[in-house]
Formats: sequence, structure tokens, C-alpha cells
Amino acid sequence: MKKSVFAGILCISLTLLSACGHATFNGSSTGNDTQFIMEYSVLNTSDHRELSLKTGDVIDTAVVSDDGSVDIQVENSAGEAIYSETDVPTSAFEIVIQEDDTYIFTVTGHEAKGSVSFIKRGSGTN
Repeated sequence: MKKSVFAGILCISLTLLSACGHATFNGSSTGNDTQFIMEYSVLNTSDHRELSLKTGDVIDTAVVSDDGSVDIQVENSAGEAIYSETDVPTSAFEIVIQEDDTYIFTVTGHEAKGSVSFIKRGSGTN
């Protein structure tokens, strides 16, 4: 009797926890040496990619913010932010690279739904 009561309470508790918990990520995240693209129906975490870039490279950035908010940070290898913004609205903009380095692109979502893309466009002088 005690075992079945305990099992029932455990089952109910696990059901409530799984229903009450919220997902940290539901979507796709992909990247290579020229791009970092995320699409998500739920983003409650951070994801990042490293890109090796050269002076004059331009990163075409597009943000679609359907719900919640998204923060973006781009840092060089010394940890210095070259771009940092919180609650980025739906927008498209460029990030121009000032020096050869490896950069970390970090996207952090807060109950976010939408997409973010960073796509390298060569400067034509490399």
C-alpha cells in the first residue's frame, strides 16, 4: 500500500514538474566559417559561434523578434565587446570588422521566438 501511494505521488510530481518547467531551446542553430544562423520557437539560453575574420569583413546581421527578447554580444579574442546590445528588435544591420581576429558571436534569448543570422560578406580587399 505504501509503495503504491509513494509511486502515485512520485508520478503526479513528475507530471507537474514536466508541465511547469519551460524549455530552454526549441529550434535550429548552425554555423561554419562564414555564418551563424539560429531559428527558434523557444530560446531561453545562450548559444555562440566563433568566426575568424579579417579587417574590413562585413557581417550582415538580421534579427527577427516575434516574441520575448534577444541579446547579442560580439567579442574579440581578448574578450572586448565590439558589439553589444540587449533586447534587439527586428532589424537588419552591418557589423564591420576593424582588425584580424577570432570573434565570438553570442545570442541570448529571454522567452524569445524568432531568428538571428550573422553572415560574412567579404570586403573585396582580402
